[in-house]
Amino acid sequence: MSMNPTVARYAVASKHAPKLTDTIILADRVHSALVSLSNGSSIFTGCGEQESPLQGNRHAHVLCESNCGLGKGIDGEITHITIYAPMGFESEDQRTLQGLNVVLGGSDLEIQMVLLGFGQPQDFGGLDPERGQSPLLAKSRTWVSRTPFLPTRHHKVTRAGVPKVDATGLQIGSPEHDLLRLLELAGLPAPEEVESVPCTSLGGRETPWASFACRRSNGEGRRSAYGIGYGFRIEFAEPVQGPVVVGYASHFGMGGFDGEIDCVRDIE
Repeated sequence: MSMNPTVARYAVASKHAPKLTDTIILADRVHSALVSLSNGSSIFTGCGEQESPLQGNRHAHVLCESNCGLGKGIDGEITHITIYAPMGFESEDQRTLQGLNVVLGGSDLEIQMVLLGFGQPQDFGGLDPERGQSPLLAKSRTWVSRTPFLPTRHHKVTRAGVPKVDATGLQIGSPEHDLLRLLELAGLPAPEEVESVPCTSLGGRETPWASFACRRSNGEGRRSAYGIGYGFRIEFAEPVQGPVVVGYASHFGMGGFDGEIDCVRDIE
């Protein structure tokens, strides 16, 4: 029996696409379009019967990419949009996704989307954007933040104000501690190494996490604990199949990691 596809990948055809820093804004609008086109299908709303949230984060994630390849991404614009749902797209869901071709990108800007195909992450993933591959969907030991990780918990301290730490010495509720917790909840192995990174590269320029929009305009779920983003490079003992995406608004493109790749290009 064939497996339902878990990935629908699109190329952004618009000449003036939003920057990757506006991921959460565009992803929210793509989500709204899918909810409308599907007449409220649970794979897109994330809600089951009686509006109860689906468990396990297996419904659709809207993930934006800015890949320096095929002559695009040189200004940090969004080049691709990937809809990823571990629960898999049924035939009706696929018809909805086939109907997704225009989304409003803000200021009355229409974003044209071209469906590249359905499949599994390994069908599209890789570390060579020049060949149209997606680092977001790669298989790699090392992953680096591409959109900011937004923690969902606060630092824990005693009544005397002393930080509460776990067995490894990490402060409980700190961004790194929350990252490790959420990776485990996502079924991923514990990384061998974790280091902080201050920015990502967009169009060959260092772009700090503070440059990213980090709040949904109409979000009603759990909020980011800090309201600001963090970046990390994580290394696993063995290669992990992407996407690796965790934290607040992970279903709207936040907390996304790329398989390790240098996206800096000579744009002169």
